[in-house]
Amino acid sequence: MNKMNGSQPELLIVMPVFNEQASVRKVVLEWFQEVDNWTEKFVFLAIDDGSRDRTLEMLQRLKETLGDRLEIISRENKGHGQTCLEGYRIACERGIQYVFQIDSDGQCDPQYFFRFWRAREENDVIYGHRVRRLDGWQRVMASIVLKTTLLLSSGVLCVDANVPYRLMNTNAIKSALKRIPEDFSLANVALAVLLRKDKRLKESSISIVFRERYGGEPKVRFGKFGQKAVELVWQLSKI
Repeated sequence: MNKMNGSQPELLIVMPVFNEQASVRKVVLEWFQEVDNWTEKFVFLAIDDGSRDRTLEMLQRLKETLGDRLEIISRENKGHGQTCLEGYRIACERGIQYVFQIDSDGQCDPQYFFRFWRAREENDVIYGHRVRRLDGWQRVMASIVLKTTLLLSSGVLCVDANVPYRLMNTNAIKSALKRIPEDFSLANVALAVLLRKDKRLKESSISIVFRERYGGEPKVRFGKFGQKAVELVWQLSKI
């Protein structure tokens, strides 16, 4: 089922995965179906971040059906942010022009993808702006706290710095990726800050609705957001 027939992909979809056996099959299949409507020249890269459930097994079974366009990397746990950056770097190393990230819990709705894809040539980076979140008021508050923290500590106003729904031109992010240390836990946020500070880049956002999770539990509990905010400010000060 490899429709690219050996040609160079133009899009790498990066999906970090950790203990998402309840959702991973549905997420992969719905995204394959949607993206295939707009380009056949894509690779879907699932990076298993040391899952302890049946996630990896389910991905391997999916590959038997979906073929070479589904790639799987399995490694020890390094955290969500660094897993995302590994996928971004792979896109850069392979010379794939666009990299698009989603999460594996089902909250990223494929119905918005076409808007991002149509706007790719006019923008270096396109973020999803979660104008509505169906995963609870605590997550809404966490996004507000993060946005305020970044404005006060780094002087940048990011629309949604931690959103997983983002399409990026790999040429635009190469230099910023090199500046993020391997021990930076909220690496996705660091990348958004560095890109925002680069006045040469053209950024835009597209409104999305963030769905409820298909299953499983959030990786970061609400009670730890304060601790994460302090850690983020300290790490950002070093880069």
